Amino acid sequence: MKIADIEFEDENFRECVLDLGFETTEEVEKLICRNKKIQSTKGLENFTNLKLLDLTRNLLDTIDLSANVLLEELFIGNNTLQTIDLTKNINLTHLEIFINELSELDLTNNTKLEEIYANKNELDNVIFGDNTQLVDIRLSNNELEEINLPNNVNLEKCYLDDNPLKNEVISEFKSNFDNIELRI
Repeated sequence: MKIADIEFEDENFRECVLDLGFETTEEVEKLICRNKKIQSTKGLENFTNLKLLDLTRNLLDTIDLSANVLLEELFIGNNTLQTIDLTKNINLTHLEIFINELSELDLTNNTKLEEIYANKNELDNVIFGDNTQLVDIRLSNNELEEINLPNNVNLEKCYLDDNPLKNEVISEFKSNFDNIELRI
């Protein structure tokens, strides 16, 4: 599809995409639109070959990534997202979603995920599945009282400080994760 034919809702997003210099959506594997005051990503669904998307520091309160199934790296920190559906993004290995307004994050379909940075949200529930590739988990400054991490021998860092974690959860973490860099 020709990029010029896409009906973008947000002029800032359109300009950022056009600045890439590509003619068709099939050519675009990397899209970096940081700090562009983007409020809508309508049109993003046409970029089905995207592997890296960076929309950090924008004004997004919603995003639809269901058509971006090849996405491996997602940088969408410092927006105002309240929900995000990552169920179709099964190739994600890196997720930066810090400083948003998320209360729940479902990562059950993201089994290739290696790093997640979701500090400074309102998360009271993070749902892990078989995320055995995780190396680095950062969930500081949220509302988590409990958390169930997957059994994972690859885990090197886990930051959970500044959460209202229950004492028994803290004790369990300290005894089960004594071989990693743990902030709790």
